[in-house]
Formats: sequence, structure tokens, C-alpha cells
Amino acid sequence: GKVAMDEHGHLERLESDESTVAVENQEKDEGPPKAASYWEVFSDFKTFVLCLTGFFFHFANANVLLVLGELMGGDEDGAPRRSAIPLIAGAIVLAQATMAIATYAGDKMTFLGVGRKPLFLAGLATLPIRCALIIFWKDAGDAYLLSTQILDGIGGGLCGLIHPYLVADITFGSGRFNVIMGLTASFFGLGATLSNFLGQLVVERFGHVASLMGSLGLSVVPLLLFLAMPETMGQRGQNQHKKDDNAQELTDEYKKMAA
Repeated sequence: GKVAMDEHGHLERLESDESTVAVENQEKDEGPPKAASYWEVFSDFKTFVLCLTGFFFHFANANVLLVLGELMGGDEDGAPRRSAIPLIAGAIVLAQATMAIATYAGDKMTFLGVGRKPLFLAGLATLPIRCALIIFWKDAGDAYLLSTQILDGIGGGLCGLIHPYLVADITFGSGRFNVIMGLTASFFGLGATLSNFLGQLVVERFGHVASLMGSLGLSVVPLLLFLAMPETMGQRGQNQHKKDDNAQELTDEYKKMAA
């Protein structure tokens, strides 16, 4: 232990060897926090569900705007009309404006205690309704078709808002938030890319309605998948607490055996 000389010239022990060792061990145990392994966060069931849900949602969704623009901006012979560009621009602006409102409303509901799951499901549910309305209104006029973009804004706003909340809940305490955000965003982007490519192939071969019917069928898949997602609101850190409790139980059991 540490010693020092007092005013009378005598050596005096300041602390015992045992206390010094205890302090050193405590410092070692506390240490800097360590990030979870990649396998631990990749193999999480909630991560798996979110990746597949986002993939199929964007796989069904991305092509719909292209088909909608072609329906609004083309004549009966398929040639573009003079109003094509304003209509497509209006569809994009309407969706973005609605998205801003939906994001604001979703944020307010989140702070009021509405869970992640119902809000995300509400966003997913807008897609099959939108596809069905476009098919039903394909000959009703541009105003009807344009109005379906309101649903696109609601779906994009709610899903875009809740996505980082879900990732934050899933990765809390793991140090892997950016990794899972990148992983899920990659799945979302892959779905959108395939949607545009394959959806337009279907349009060329079978027509606009067939492509929309495909999107309508696919849009049910993310809804069914996300029903398996447990609610994550208020669950942050629970997995870590369970691991700590299990580790403590093992330590206590070892001490009993050693006693």
C-alpha cells in the first residue's frame, strides 16, 4: 500500500494493499463502453423484420409514381401531352407537401405516446389503398389521379419519420445505430431500384394496369411482415438489462459454488 512520513519522521501506511487492488480492479471493470458485435445487431429479429418490410414497401411503391405520371401525361396512343410536365410536377409537390404535414402530425402523436408500430403500419397501409384507387380512377380524369398522391405523402411521411425511431430503439446501447441505419436504408434503396426497373418492364409488356396490379399485390407483403414486429417504444435498454441480470446470476452462482 501507499506510505508517507508524518511530522515526527515516522512512516505511516495510508491504505491497505487490499483497498488498492480493489480500486484498480474497479477501474478495470468499469472501463470504456464497448460496442456490440456486428453479428449481434444483424441477427436481431427486429432488424430482420424492418429490412424486409422496407424492401417490399419500396419494391411495391417506387414504380407507382412513374405509372401515375404516364397515365396522366399520355394520350390514348401513348404520346405525351403538353400538360404532362405540370401534372407530374404537381404530383411530386402534392406528395411532398402532404409528407411534411404527415411528419409533423406523426411527431406530435409520438410525443403523445402513440407507439411506433401503429404509426408505421398506418404508413404502410396507404400504399394498397393508393394502388387500388389509381386502378379504379384510371379513366376518371387527372384530378382524381393527382389526388392519390396525398396517400403517397402520408405513407412516406409516417414511414420516414418512424424509421430512425425504430432503429434507435433496436440498437439502443449497442453503439451500432449508424450501421443499422445504413443496412436498412440499403434494403429500402434496393427495393426502390428493382421496383422502377421491373415495374417498367411490366408496363412495356403488359400495360399500366398490370404493373399497378403487381404493386397492389406486393403492397400487402410489408403489412403482413410488420405485424410480426414487436412494439419497440419504451423498450430501450431492456435487452441489455436482461444480459446484465443473466451475467449477475451466473456470478452469484459461481460464488455459491466457490464458498
